[in-house]
Amino acid sequence: MRDAMSGPLSRRATGIDRLLGLVLFASLVALIAGLILPAITIRSMFLATDFSLLESVWKFLEGGDWFLFVITFLFSVAFPIVKILTGLALWFFLDSTGAYARPVIGWLAAMSKWSMLDVFVIALIVLVADGRLLSSADIQIGAIVFSCAVLVSTWATRRLSGLAGN
Repeated sequence: MRDAMSGPLSRRATGIDRLLGLVLFASLVALIAGLILPAITIRSMFLATDFSLLESVWKFLEGGDWFLFVITFLFSVAFPIVKILTGLALWFFLDSTGAYARPVIGWLAAMSKWSMLDVFVIALIVLVADGRLLSSADIQIGAIVFSCAVLVSTWATRRLSGLAGN
């Protein structure tokens, strides 16, 4: 079995950066949990419905809102997972100083801010629902865990970029 610190980036890491592989793995676990845990509760009259972030993305598809589905799926599900998996591959296996890896790391670091799109959509839903009479919306643990995962993975991706010399 490979030593956990045998990847090209991990060999150059010092201080807290030595934990980036573990941080990326933890953020992947938190991201998946954040996608499937209840993220928002919509209350109207006597009914309350919980939605996870993943369910809310699929609701756009079910409702025929293809554009919103594609945008939220890409930036809230696919991109964060690809970003973390790419970071893990660069950390543990790939030569991050190669000509192909540096632009990828720079691109991942720059695009990380778009991973929060789903949280923005939830905030809009809460704002709209709270503005209606007889309805309300509350943020749940899934949105919080998802937000933390995205923020931590964004920080780790930026640290990877620094280690790679970007």
